[in-house]
Amino acid sequence: MSDIRLVATDLDATLLDHNHKIPEDNRVALERCAAKGVEVVVATGRALSTVPREARSLSGVRYLVCANGANIYDNATEELLYAKYLSREAVESVWDLIENAAIMKEIFWKGEPYTSRSAYDDLERFGVPDWFRDYVLSTRIPVDDLDAFTREHIEQIENINFNYANYHIRDFIVNRLRVDDGRLYTLTASLPFNIEIGGMGVDKAGAIARIAEWLGVPREQCLCFGDNSNDVSMIKWAGIGVAVSDGVPDAIAAADYVTEPSEESGVARALEHFGL
Repeated sequence: MSDIRLVATDLDATLLDHNHKIPEDNRVALERCAAKGVEVVVATGRALSTVPREARSLSGVRYLVCANGANIYDNATEELLYAKYLSREAVESVWDLIENAAIMKEIFWKGEPYTSRSAYDDLERFGVPDWFRDYVLSTRIPVDDLDAFTREHIEQIENINFNYANYHIRDFIVNRLRVDDGRLYTLTASLPFNIEIGGMGVDKAGAIARIAEWLGVPREQCLCFGDNSNDVSMIKWAGIGVAVSDGVPDAIAAADYVTEPSEESGVARALEHFGL
């Protein structure tokens, strides 16, 4: 498979282990790809400010896809190369559904994630598990009035996230949101306790396709890695789509090849398998 010219990888539970670190084998394998002239792209649901420094410092990473495809950045300069925001109508429609106190609301604006101070100070009430709490506390920016903050910046909302403690509430909200999924916004998820809402038609596949077009790389020469629902679009789109074996069923079903979990350097193992 020496004709692969672009490798795109999700971060959490794909490239990164459960401590949010890159296993050494994964790092070495991707940097070897870059040394051979393969374009390496990070494609994440995270906001720009929360992309780990060690991921950004990987040799050969020129582009960062953030917020599930809403943004493409130049990794070296942080210049915003592409953005597709939620429409005002979409934000207002979504906001009308989230008065329930059991839902933690987050928005991404200008590459930063924001949440309400009341949620930030009481994460357990909103279903944020212990293993994820330190990450949230170290990355989210609390504001006193998230509703007002959102309306102030309503023209440039990159993503809206809901975290929830109660699965009955999740089902109720998802069923309501599905009415306008594909008409006003795009629904996905990257964790078992969240819902992520992006702009109309926004997904990782679209962002990777745009980068490939910039570079003159055909889809058949792209290899994409992922583990969760927000990765399914790029796994399906790629010439070779790879899922880690502990990923969600939809990601595994979409994949052309299933590799080892992130804890076992699955990215490196797959790159070896395909001669990269």
